[in-house]
Amino acid sequence: MSGVGKTTAARALARRHDLRLYSFDAHQFEHAAQLPPERRTLDEIWVDTTPEELADWFEERCRERVPLVLDDLRAIDDEAPIFVDGPQALPELVAPLLPSRDHALYVVATREMQEPLVRARGSGVASKVRDPERAVANRLGRDEELVRRLRTSAAALGLPVIEVSDLTETLQAIQRHFQPLLVDWIDGPHGDVSARRRDENDARLRQWRFFMDSLGTEPTGEIDLACECDRPGCELLVLSGLPEAEAARERDELLLSSDH
Repeated sequence: MSGVGKTTAARALARRHDLRLYSFDAHQFEHAAQLPPERRTLDEIWVDTTPEELADWFEERCRERVPLVLDDLRAIDDEAPIFVDGPQALPELVAPLLPSRDHALYVVATREMQEPLVRARGSGVASKVRDPERAVANRLGRDEELVRRLRTSAAALGLPVIEVSDLTETLQAIQRHFQPLLVDWIDGPHGDVSARRRDENDARLRQWRFFMDSLGTEPTGEIDLACECDRPGCELLVLSGLPEAEAARERDELLLSSDH
C-alpha cells in the first residue's frame, strides 16, 4: 500500500543486510516507455472517475508492468537476495513466483494513518487538475478499495498481510518477517556491496531525470542516496541534488558519505 513507509523501510533493510533492492517506483518511467501510452487527460483520470475505476486501472497497469519487472530481475547478476518493493506486486501476480508464502509480505494501514502522508507527499497531480480536492479524495478512495481487494486476494492465496498504525512499525515488521529467510546470507560473505548500492542509486537518479525531463524543468532539491562505500552493513546516507550526482557519475566517482 502506498504511504505506509514500506519503501523507506525496504531501503533501510537492504542497506543493513547488503541486499539487492529493486523498487517498482524507481523504474516507473523506464517501463512507461515500453507500455501503451495513456491517452486520457489528468482530469479524466483523477477527477472524472470513481475510486473503483481507478483501482481497476491501477491493477490493469500492474499486470502490464510485472512482465517487465521480471525481465529486469532475470537480468540481475548478483549473489545477493533481491528485495522487491512496490504496491504493484499484486498477490495473484506474485503468488505463483514464490518458493514459499513467507517470501512475501503486504503492509497496509488505516486511512487515518495514510491520508496525512499522502497529502504531505503530494504527487504533482493535484496542482494540474481542475478539482484538486476531488482528485485527492479519489486517490485515497482508490487506495481503500485496493486494500480491500488485497486483503481478499492475499487471504485466498495464504499470503501474509500486516496492518501498521504508525510509520515506526513498518521497518520493525518487515525485519521481523524476513529475518528468518536471511540467516544464511547474513552469516556469509556479501560480495560487492558498493556496486549494489551504486545500482540502487542509479535507478533512482534515472527516475528523477526522467521525471524532470517530462516536466520540462530543471531539477531542484536533494534526496538521500545510499553511501556507495564497500563496508558491509553501511547505512549512511549521501544528500545530493541531481546535477551534482550526475556530475559525479560523469567523473566515475562514487557517492560517499562525509561521515566516513
